[in-house]
Order: sequence, then C-alpha cells, then structure tokens
Amino acid sequence: MEQQNSSTAEDRLAAAERRVRELECELHVLHTRLNQITTGRAWAAIDFLRRMRYWILHVPADKRRQKARQLAERVLRKTGLYPAVARVWRLVRRAKPAPAARDAECDAVPIVDDSHGYDVFCLPVILWNSRFQRPQQMARRQAAAGHRVFYASFGFQRGKTARLSPCEPNVYEMELPGTPGTNVYRQLPSDDDVRRMVSAIDRLRRQRRITSAVVVVQLPFWTALAEKLREKFGWPIVYDCMDDHSGFSTNCESMLGVEERTIAEADLVVVTSDVLEAKVRPKARRTALIRNACDYEHFAPVSPLPKGEGTVFDNVPSAAKHCDVTIGFYGAIAEWFDADLVADLAELRPRWRFELIGSTFTGDVSRLEKLPNVKLLGEKPYTELPRFVAEWDAFIIPFKRIPLTEATNPVKAYEMLATGKPVAAVDLPELRPMARDGLLSLADDARGLAEALERELAEDCDRRRQQRRAFAARNTWKNRAEALDREIRRLFPPASIIIVTYNNLHLNQGCLESVFRDTDWPNFEVIVVDNASSDGTAEWLADLAKSRAEKGDSPHLCEAPEGPFRQMGTVPFFRHNLRVILNKENLGFAAANNQGLRAARGEFLCLLNNDTVVARGWLSTMIGHLRAMPEAGMIGPVSNMVGNEAKVPVGYSTIGEMPRWAAEYCRRHDGKTFQMKMLGFFCVMFRREVYEKIGELDERFGVGYFEDTDYCHRARREGFELRCTRDAFVHHWQGASFRLLDKGAFAGIYRENQQLFESKWGAESMAEAY
Repeated sequence: MEQQNSSTAEDRLAAAERRVRELECELHVLHTRLNQITTGRAWAAIDFLRRMRYWILHVPADKRRQKARQLAERVLRKTGLYPAVARVWRLVRRAKPAPAARDAECDAVPIVDDSHGYDVFCLPVILWNSRFQRPQQMARRQAAAGHRVFYASFGFQRGKTARLSPCEPNVYEMELPGTPGTNVYRQLPSDDDVRRMVSAIDRLRRQRRITSAVVVVQLPFWTALAEKLREKFGWPIVYDCMDDHSGFSTNCESMLGVEERTIAEADLVVVTSDVLEAKVRPKARRTALIRNACDYEHFAPVSPLPKGEGTVFDNVPSAAKHCDVTIGFYGAIAEWFDADLVADLAELRPRWRFELIGSTFTGDVSRLEKLPNVKLLGEKPYTELPRFVAEWDAFIIPFKRIPLTEATNPVKAYEMLATGKPVAAVDLPELRPMARDGLLSLADDARGLAEALERELAEDCDRRRQQRRAFAARNTWKNRAEALDREIRRLFPPASIIIVTYNNLHLNQGCLESVFRDTDWPNFEVIVVDNASSDGTAEWLADLAKSRAEKGDSPHLCEAPEGPFRQMGTVPFFRHNLRVILNKENLGFAAANNQGLRAARGEFLCLLNNDTVVARGWLSTMIGHLRAMPEAGMIGPVSNMVGNEAKVPVGYSTIGEMPRWAAEYCRRHDGKTFQMKMLGFFCVMFRREVYEKIGELDERFGVGYFEDTDYCHRARREGFELRCTRDAFVHHWQGASFRLLDKGAFAGIYRENQQLFESKWGAESMAEAY
C-alpha cells in the first residue's frame, strides 16, 4: 500500500512537472508572439510614417487633393451618404457667385523666387516623381545654383494655362495644355497642342518675369515645342541625350525619326557616353560629353568605413566565405535587365541572398520568383534606398549586352561606389575605365560574376573603400550641373557691361552688387574703370581683381555696403567675368568709357553708371529687343530719375522695395518700347556693329555732360533708331559724381560742353536732340 501510495505521489509529481514545462513553453510562445506583434506594429508604424513623409514632401499638392477626394468618395459610398452629400455640394457650388472676369496676365502677381540666373525649362524623359535619376538630379542642382526650373509633366490638360506645383525650392512641376492621355513615348503632339503649349508658356513668361531661359529637351516628343519657343523667344535648345532611344521598346519609329531632327536642330547636344558621342557628333551643331554622376551625400553615409587595413574576411575559414552574404541591385528590372544571369548566379551560390529593388513592369522575372534565395522588393522611394543598401555586402549591375546598355553610363555605378562597398558588373564600355582603376570588377557570365564578387569581397578593406568613395566624391551631380552651366552660357552671345567709378564707394558697391545678383543674361562680363578714386574705391576694386587672380572662378561673398543697400543682403562676385582698370588720374567719363569699350569682348555693349541699381531681367530684356529689332541701334531702360521721357513714376520708397515693384511694373509693360531722340547714358546698350560704325565717345566732353547727347545724335545721323523699353527698369540716384563738385564748377562744365556740342552740330541741333 505504501509502495502504491509512493508510486501515485511520484506520478503526480511527474505530471505536475510536465504541466509546469508545458506552461513554460506556452508562456514562451506567448512572449515570442507578443514580441512579434509589438515589433510588427512598430515597423508598420515606422513604414506608415515613411510613406506619409514621402507623400507630403514628394507628391504634388494637386495629386494629394485628388487622392483625398477619391478616398472621401469611397468612404461616402460605403456608408450610403454619397448621394446626399453630392446634392448638397452641387447646391453650394451653384449658389457660390462666379468670380469676376479678369485678365490673368495683369492680375497675376509674380512669385519672388530665390533665383538669380537664367531660367530652365526641362522637357523630361521621366516624371519628377519617378525613379530619381539624371533629369531630377540635374534639375535639383540647377535650382540650388539659383535657376528656376520648370519641369514639365505628362499629365496634359485641356486648359489654356500652365499649371505649376512646387516640388522643391526653385523647382516647379509644369502641367501644360495638350491632349489628355497622350503617350509621350509613342505619340507626337499635334500642331494645335504645340500652339496651346507655347501660348501657355508665353503667359507663364509674363507672369513669372522670365527674361532669359534655356530649353532642355530629354525626349524627342518635345522637339516641336522647343523649336517654337526658340523661334518666339530666342531661347536656345539643349538636347540631353542620355540613352540610345532605339533600344527602348516603348519608342516607335516615328519618334526615332524625330530624334534625328532634335540632334540636328539643337544648339547643343549633351551626351553621357563615348558611344553616344561618336553617334551624335557628325550630326550635331555642337556636342558636350557630360557623364552621369551620384548624389554623394545621399549614399556615402550608408555604412561606416571598417577600421584597420585587414580584409573583411580575415581569420574566417575558407568554407564560410560563401555564407551569409547579401548581394543587392536597385533600378528598373526591365527588358535590359538580365534576369537569367541573376538566376544563374543565384543557383551557383544558393547560400547567398539576393535582394532586387525596382519595378518589374517590362521585365521577365519568372525564374527569379521561384528561387528561395532571391527576394524581389519592388519599387522603393529614392529617399529610402540608403536604408536598404546598408544591409547589403556587395552590389551587382547585371545588364544585358545590347546596343542600349553599350551606350549607357550607369548612374548606379557611381551611387554604389559612393557607399564604399564592392561592385561587380557585366563588361560595359563605360565601366571599363572604372575597372582599370580597381574600383569594380567586370565579368561576362554568372560564374565570372560569382568569382568577381568573391574576389571583391575577399580584397575589401578600408583603403579600397576610401578609394571608391573618393572617386564618387569627384563625380557628383553638382560637378555635372556646373559643367552643363558652362556649356549653356556659351550658347548666348556675350555682353559687356562697362562701369566708370569715381569715389562714392557705397554706391559703387551697391551697383556691382545688383549687377551680379540681378543680371540673368547667362554670358556677360563686367569691366570697371576707376578714375583715380581717393575714398577706398580703387583699393576695394584692386582687392577684387587680386582675389580673381589668386582664386580663379570661385565666388567671393561680399557683404552689402552700409546705408540703403544693407537690406539687400549679400551677393557673390563671380571673378571670372569681372575685370578692373585702375587709372592714375581722372580721365573723364567719356575717356574712361572708351577704355572699357576697347577692352570689351561682347557682341552687346552696355554703359552703366555707378550710381544705379538694376532690377532682375534688365540686361536680357534690352538684348532681346535689340535682337528682335534690327533697325534699333541703341536702347535704354525706364528709370525713376532721368531728364527725359524715360522717367516713370515709381511705387517704392526704399531701395529694398524696388525689385518687387520693378518686376510688377515690367510685367505689366511686357514687350513695350517707344522711340526717343536721346537716351540717357546712365544706362544704354548698343550692338558692336553700331559702336564700330559710330566710333568712340568724344573725349573732348571731359568729365561729362553732352557726351551722351552727342553720341545719340551721331547714331541717328547714321540711320539707327533710339528706343526706350518699358519692361526694363534701372534705379538711378542721378548725379552722384557731379555732386562732388561745387555749383560753380558744375555750371562751368555744363556751359562749356553745351558750346562744344553746338559748335559740332550747329545751334539748331540742340532742339533736334531733345
């Protein structure tokens, strides 16, 4: 009995222990499940926040509104409230008074952008919110350099205006009129579509005070529009040929025929590879090789450099070198992506993991989907790429060897090298120089690619990662945008601005400051001739000239001078287009201007007083009128202070208020000029052929007065028209140099020069001159 009781007790104890173990297992399972749920919800929340951030920062406002309306409509339909809400909405819309008809061109207020250069119309090959590649990267860098970028979309609408949505500072997505649903890769715009687009851009030009622009074409679809814009406004065409379009299945034969016209008609064709350059050069007027690049700051922080010079596989058994390796790729998984090559590689190395990011819309991934060590992650926002690639050990670029890829300069190569991680790729022409420099490895098949990856991983070290990153840091989109900017500036005829200074340091600084900030004509030089100033002007100019000689083209930030200019901030003095002539004695206004004219290299010559402040678009507007009116020999702007019909009443009380007022005034008087007998030489422009025919200013007029009347009289005698334009404004302090003289000296100079003028042309010529 005791033995039976003892056995029963032991059984009960064993049962209790089993139950405890079962409860512990259940508790562990519950704990694990709870952690999974919590972690999953946390990651879901993080993913939701990331998607919201992308939605808010990168999706245009009109698309967000459209999506919100669609969501609200679905909710109302599910709840059965849609009919009632729709009736109420129609009643409200019907009851709302119609807005009074008004002239959109006159009532629109131009937006004051953070811009100080020519504008860019980007007619792209991909949408702004598509994969972030060369078109968006270049537009972003151009905007950062001070250019407004109007980036066209493919969502054409039936209206008459160009609808703008801000994307980033100085970047606007531009929705143009056209035929809705047009496929820009397989169709061409009709003549009516082109006419409506040009009309919309013309209206936009007036509203936004666009006086100088370049049209960057990236797809043959836009060629007709670009040609009309050049014909109407004189804007040069740049064809950014970044791919061999014949290799895309989306492009039709008619589109390829148009590309031949694009190459022949463009003022500049930019190519990204040696293959494209060889193909384009015989057909183009002018070419420039500007390869792709990377956003170094975006990819370089992906992972820290390993410490020490040892390889990442030091002290690791040979058999383990093939384990726990993640190989990655991001980009379009399209018809040029060699999915079979990747599948073969994955089968050769079954213990490696392969993660592929990108849309598979036109690619065949049937083999890849069946492989357990291949993961297709789909399209990811550009902002999230660093988070994914940080987990990868190496990259692959598995393109097919076809004409399209043979002509490609892969953006991904630069971006991958910026992370410092190993890269293996197929043998493409544009990657061979990188391979020769030891930056990546090339292969022709899956086995060669596997061996290249193993070799790159085995030899990876701190030194090699630094080498890769140093290469990427030298090849950034900022460098490429600067190279393109240099090429664009050469497309515009050069202009020379001659400024004569004599004391009045604060006015000299203010004048130069406004010239360099608000002159949007891309190709100009400034020649300053100082007439022996004694107030520090000569020393200040000499310092600028010295800085140019020492530092070349790098910008020099100069603080705004004291006084009324302080509110206008700082301005970069670009030394490459500033030249200084320092006279040891005061040669007079006419003689000093002649010095500057003799030194000038421009096709357009502008004499500008040192007591002026220019408004945005002043130079481009006057050049535009001279190019459009061959009969006009000389032209000048309107101003607040001048002794003839060019004087206009102004609506500003401080110099800081002038730019906004001037922009609005010039917009309202867009394209308006009128003939004059005499132009004030506080600001006047003429073509070089006019100067060569008329000659220099008469230096007998000494320090000033009547030399401008004399020159205008000579121009009219040669048959040239003198015109004043109402859409260019220059503020004039007037008489700054003469105020340094006493009244008696000033009166004597005036009488003496008047007598000289009458002795040259007769007493009756004075009446004819005004």
